[in-house]
Amino acid sequence: MYAETMAGRIYYEIEGEGPTVVLVHGLGATSNIWHGVRTILKKQFRVIVFDLPGSGRSDRREPRYDFAGWSRVLGQLVEHWQLKRLVLVGHSMGTLLAQIYAAEHPEYLAGLVLCGPIVELSETRKKLFQQRRETVLKEGMLPIVDGVVSGALTAATRESPSPLPGLVREMLLANDPVHYAAQCQALIEGTARPALPKIRCPVLILQGDQDTVTPLSNCQEIRQHLPQSQLHIIPATAHWTMLEQPSLVVAALEQFLAACFGPAMGT
Repeated sequence: MYAETMAGRIYYEIEGEGPTVVLVHGLGATSNIWHGVRTILKKQFRVIVFDLPGSGRSDRREPRYDFAGWSRVLGQLVEHWQLKRLVLVGHSMGTLLAQIYAAEHPEYLAGLVLCGPIVELSETRKKLFQQRRETVLKEGMLPIVDGVVSGALTAATRESPSPLPGLVREMLLANDPVHYAAQCQALIEGTARPALPKIRCPVLILQGDQDTVTPLSNCQEIRQHLPQSQLHIIPATAHWTMLEQPSLVVAALEQFLAACFGPAMGT
């Protein structure tokens, strides 16, 4: 299904009935990274996934992105879906969007989940993403894909006979280099620091125990601003926890969602 927004047509899927959970993917991914998670969650919840502008099956218009614009697009989607209350779940780059939206629209948020969170890239990471941006613009996705997969998945997964690394590789290669580069630039320029003090809803932070992309210090910074937030470490995972350990991610989510929605769980 598609919704018309200021960024063009945005592709989304809705499954299940119950309180609403909206899942946001990160850089280079699509809504399908949540497939395993939503397969389980849809038994108790109304689960919505969508492709960010420039990603997956959503429109690719002018290749210039920023989180303020993405937050406005999400606001239009929430209106299109006629939502009154939701838990917003973001991964990686999607956690920046989730934090900014939660700060701007506290009236909608029953809870916020940040998987492999980012508040703002360090200067070292900004330089790395600038190099990545320049590479994909000159040479396409192929030169950077194996390095991204290396950070996304644990060595145990990458070296196993599982088809998962190859499927992740294919998803990354399917990105349009110009729009991927533009999303890298948005990430370089993006920050959620002004948003953190304005977040009022319960917050759950999920972190892979082998995540080298978003360090534990990111989680600690968020917890300094949001001392009531919960931190849950997912074992045997790197950055893309929902792909390597979907059942463990869902187990953490279900407990948090039950607390966020309370009596609504029975309606």
